[in-house]
Amino acid sequence: MLDQVFRNPAVLARIRANPIEPIICQYVAYLADRRYCTYVLHQYTLAVEHFGHWLGRRPVDRRTVDRFIKRRVHRQRTTPACRKIACVRAALNRLLEMLGRDKAGNGSGILEQLIARYAGHLCQDCGLSEATIHYRLRYARELLRRLRIRRTRQLLSWSPSQIARCTSTLAGRCKPSSGQALASSIRSFLRFLLMEGLIRQDLAAAVPSFASWRLAVLPTVVDQTDLEKLIRAVDDTTPIGMRDRAALLCLTELGLRASDVAAIELEAVDITAGILRFRRPKQRCQTEMPLPPRLTSAIDLYMRRGRPAGSSRWLFVIHRAPIGQRLTAGGIGRIVTRRAAQAGLADRIHGPHVIRHSVATALINQGASIKQIADLLGHRSIDTTSIYAKVDLRSSVGVALPWPRLFRREVRP
Repeated sequence: MLDQVFRNPAVLARIRANPIEPIICQYVAYLADRRYCTYVLHQYTLAVEHFGHWLGRRPVDRRTVDRFIKRRVHRQRTTPACRKIACVRAALNRLLEMLGRDKAGNGSGILEQLIARYAGHLCQDCGLSEATIHYRLRYARELLRRLRIRRTRQLLSWSPSQIARCTSTLAGRCKPSSGQALASSIRSFLRFLLMEGLIRQDLAAAVPSFASWRLAVLPTVVDQTDLEKLIRAVDDTTPIGMRDRAALLCLTELGLRASDVAAIELEAVDITAGILRFRRPKQRCQTEMPLPPRLTSAIDLYMRRGRPAGSSRWLFVIHRAPIGQRLTAGGIGRIVTRRAAQAGLADRIHGPHVIRHSVATALINQGASIKQIADLLGHRSIDTTSIYAKVDLRSSVGVALPWPRLFRREVRP
C-alpha cells in the first residue's frame, strides 16, 4: 500500500526506517479504506511518521499524543509535518481511532483508571444511558482538573468548602438547568469516591443546589409552515440532500430525538410494511413506529440512490472521508442548523429539540392527549410531557377567565 501512495523513493525509505513502520503501513491502509483523498493521506501519514520518530518507548495513547503536540509540534512549526497543528491533531486522532485508543478513559494514568472505574459504575451499577455517562465523566474530569488532582491520595485533603467553592465556580458559566446537571454529576462522583474509600467523609452534601423551575418557561416552538419551509430548503437530487431530507423528516414527522435518528439501523427499516423499529438510547428499549408515506419515500430514495455502499449497519452515515462511518447525534444537529440557515430560519430553529417541541405542540393543539404525546416522544414519566399543557391553546381558552374591567368611581361634586 505504501508503494501505491508514495512514489518518492526517499520518502518511502524514510517511512520504512521509522520505528513504528508496521503501524504506519496499517494506518495508510486504514485511511485508504475510508476513501481519504491522496493529499490528506499524504499529510496524515507524514504527521504520524514524525510522531513515530519522537515516540521512542512511550505508549501510543491520548496522553502521549497531547504531550507530543504541546512539546514538539508547537516548538517545530518550521518542519513540513508540523506546520498545521489541526492537521497533526486530526492525523493522530485517526491513529488512536485505528488502534482503539481514541477514548479519553483509555489512558494509563492513575486518574484515568479511576475515571474508567467510575464509568463502569455508572454503566453497570446505575444503568445510565451513554449520553448521561458522557457528561457525568466530563464534569468529574473538570472537578479533578480544577482542584489540580494528580494522585488519588490528594483526594483525602478535600474539604466541604473546597467542593462548594469549585462547584459554584464551574456553575457560574452555566444556565440554571445545566447547573443542576453539574451539581448532580459532582454529587454522584463524590458518592463513588466515598464508596471506593478515596475520601474521608461524604462531601455530596457540600455541593450547592441551583434553582431551576422546569415549568417556568414555555418551550421554543415554530409553526408547521416553518417546518415545511425547512424541508423544502433541501435539494434532494444529491446524495447528501437525500440523507438530510430523510433525517429531517424523521424529526418533523415522528418527533424523534437526534440520538434516536442517529441510532436507526438499516435492518430496522421495513419499507414494505411501513414500520420503523429502533432502540431509544435514553430508554434502552425497542420501539416500533409507523412510517408516514412521505418519510417512507424519502428513506427509500436515500437507501436506493443516495447512501454510499459499505458494511455499516447504520442508516445515516457520513458521505465524506471517513465514508460510511455512523452519523452521530451531533451530526444530526449540524444538519438541522445548516438547513435552517439555508431556509432563513436560523434565528428560530437552533437545533433538533426545537423541532421536537414544535411537533408535540402542534399535536396537542390538534386535540391529542398528554398521554399520547408522552408515548410518541418516548417519555417514561408523564411529568416530563406536562410542559406541553401550557401551550394547549384549545383547552386554555375554555378555562381562561375574562379580563377584569376597571370601573371608574363616579365622583360627585
